[in-house]
Amino acid sequence: MNTSKLFVLTLALLMSVASYAQKGSVTKADAYLTKKDFANAKAEIDVAITVEKSAAKSKTWFVRGKIYQAIATSKDEAVTSLDPDALGKSIEAYNKVLEMDKETSPNHLLSTTNLDAIWGNYVNDGGNDYGEGDFVSALKSFENALKVKPNDSVTLLYAGVAAQQAEMTDKTLKYYYQMLENEDASADVLSSMIYIERTENKANDKALELVRKAKELYPNDSKFGQEEISLLLVMDKVEEARTKLEVAISEDPSNANLHLNLGVLYDNLGTAKQQEGKKDEARDAYNKAKDSYMKAIEIEPNNYVGNFNTGVIFVNLAKEFYDEVNEMDLKTYNKFGESKIAQANKILKEGLPYMEKANSIQPDDIGGLKALQQMYTQLKMLDKAEAVLDKIEAIEAGQ
Repeated sequence: MNTSKLFVLTLALLMSVASYAQKGSVTKADAYLTKKDFANAKAEIDVAITVEKSAAKSKTWFVRGKIYQAIATSKDEAVTSLDPDALGKSIEAYNKVLEMDKETSPNHLLSTTNLDAIWGNYVNDGGNDYGEGDFVSALKSFENALKVKPNDSVTLLYAGVAAQQAEMTDKTLKYYYQMLENEDASADVLSSMIYIERTENKANDKALELVRKAKELYPNDSKFGQEEISLLLVMDKVEEARTKLEVAISEDPSNANLHLNLGVLYDNLGTAKQQEGKKDEARDAYNKAKDSYMKAIEIEPNNYVGNFNTGVIFVNLAKEFYDEVNEMDLKTYNKFGESKIAQANKILKEGLPYMEKANSIQPDDIGGLKALQQMYTQLKMLDKAEAVLDKIEAIEAGQ
């Protein structure tokens, strides 16, 4: 036999085998998937997408999506280890089908259905893990679901809450900020963001920015106005806070929340001055707070915060005299003690009706009940103090 011809024949056979090996069959890949032979299914489809003719067909990408979906969602570690990025490749393949085919085509409809199934699978897994207290695993599942639907508001919320429970602050903020960007952030989500930025990250500027965004989105939620005032005070921007509120009140004088917020500003300022030992400045601030709270009550007589805070203001004004008595030696007390206590009690009695009103508005509020009980005790109204104490104990026993 001619050796040169034999060489050419052998080379032709080798080239033929190589060409066949590289061809990649979508049909075979689908058949291997049916048999749950995921390794061979993966091998066939990986080659098929490199062939220009196959890659131009939506069926190729649909089958690829199915194969990698099966690998990604398998409970068998040997299967999932075939490709650590199986989920991403499955989603990519299905999205390719959505780009190539009309919405009414079978492959488009099935790809949409399968993407929804992947998303639902991970959301359910995350929910189960969350219910069992495994917040890290729950977060991982929710993050996988987000790979399918990156801007789904429910999944973003679940991921943020799971991250928050897992004390993963950066990821919590990542998903909550994405919700805010998508205009899906609720008042509770914003409150969590403000708390994290202010308390955990010590980023008052970011917290203030969030507070102002929250006020814009939820103008009827008074807590954001109070939080803004608190932040401005912490940041030594008292005048800015006062000016903003005074301008707002001049434009909308019948807005009870604005008067409440101005009252909170003066209230906080009074407490700060009291702690610094500046009694005159503290008293002046408390009186201004009282005026603002009473204006809010005038507009909304059944405003719980207005009534409660007014009662507390009288407690703080009386405290100045009680503190003086506590600091007296016996000789000074014998000379001035009784008159100081009488002054304090007179102030406290003025505030009592407001605290009682607050209690009538929210009769089961523990904070209000405890404040009322302390006022009754200080004023030697012991029967009433005991009755309130009994109510507090009953409520706490039922919790």
